[in-house]
Amino acid sequence: MGKKIDTIPDNMTIQEASEFWDTHSAADYPSRVVQFEYKPEGRITFVAIADELLEHLEKRAKKSGISIETLINMWIQEKLTA
Repeated sequence: MGKKIDTIPDNMTIQEASEFWDTHSAADYPSRVVQFEYKPEGRITFVAIADELLEHLEKRAKKSGISIETLINMWIQEKLTA
């Protein structure tokens, strides 16, 4: 007998969806379209970064155990409050 597949809950929050997909595989739902709406808390802006700087950022972020985005935002905040 096959494995019972949980139904995908409707109207999940980002946190609930994250927790659900941490323990489930989209491969188990091949005929189901998974959609979600994400509304960031603030404005998101994309900024071009030179390749050589990006390489340094990736290494520094990995060494610190944080994302590049977090690292950059921390540095900008430090500069702006200095």
